[in-house]
This record gives sequence, structure tokens and C-alpha cells, in this order.
Amino acid sequence: MQNAEIVHSTGFMEKMERFSKLQPENPLANYYYAVALWKRANDSADAPTAAQIESLLNKAIHLNPKLDVAYLQLGILYGAGGNFPKAIAAYQKARDVSPELEEPHYRLADAYRRVGEKTKAEHELQLFKELTKKKSEEAERERHEIQQFVFALRDQIPAAQQQPEHQ
Repeated sequence: MQNAEIVHSTGFMEKMERFSKLQPENPLANYYYAVALWKRANDSADAPTAAQIESLLNKAIHLNPKLDVAYLQLGILYGAGGNFPKAIAAYQKARDVSPELEEPHYRLADAYRRVGEKTKAEHELQLFKELTKKKSEEAERERHEIQQFVFALRDQIPAAQQQPEHQ
């Protein structure tokens, strides 16, 4: 979904629309169709498209109030339209649903900065930096553990593969 080439490929939008119509009670179907519409509009939708995207995202949220990415996308939509109070509320909801998700903190910092709430912006930016550092450290630790596991496996020679010594 993040790849613009996919969104602009032949038939993709029709498939996303069909998915949302075949699965109207599926929050992800509504979310993915909304994101596809947003990406097709190049992150700047006209009023009717923005209204459709907003409706799809609100439906996804109604169907799954824990769908953090839908709140995040709703905030992005509001922010692009210049409605920062609504964007802030959506980002806060995304952050509340998934406090470990970095992007809502970053976007909240930007939205707070735009409305002149410098202290709140700095706080959210600090949280973003801490979460980013923590995720980076976790990824590095996982890479190290995988590497150690591979080395341990490589060093073990199964008995079936051991060659008897000839004297």
C-alpha cells in the first residue's frame, strides 16, 4: 500500500473497492480502500474524495476501535486539509491505542508545532525519539541473536555427517 506504483497499477483500485464492497463489515477492507484512495490522490485529495476517505476510515474505526493505523491515517487526512485540531485528536487516539507506535508521536509533534503548542510538540518529539531508539536497539539485539543462532548451528555437526577417522 505504501508503494505508489502498486496503487496506480491497472485494476488495483477496482480490486480494493470490490474488496470493501464484498466485505463491508471488515475494518481492514475499509481501511485499505481508504489508503489506496489517499495514495492515488497523491496525499492531497479533492473534497469529495477526502469525504469518501474520511467515511471509510471512520467506518473502519467503528468496526475496530483498536485499529491504530486508521486513526493515524485519519489524522494525516485532517492534517493535509489544515484541520489540525481534528488531526491532533486522531493522532492522540492512535497514540492511545498503540503507545509504542512511533509515527503518531512524530505527527503529533508536528501538529502541535503548527498550532503553536511548543511544549507539547517537544514532549511528543522526545517520545518519538525514545521509541525510535528503543525499536532500533531491539532490532539490533534480534539481529545479534539470529547471528549467534546461525553460528551455533553451523558449529554443530550432526553425528550422521561426522566422518569416521581412518587410521
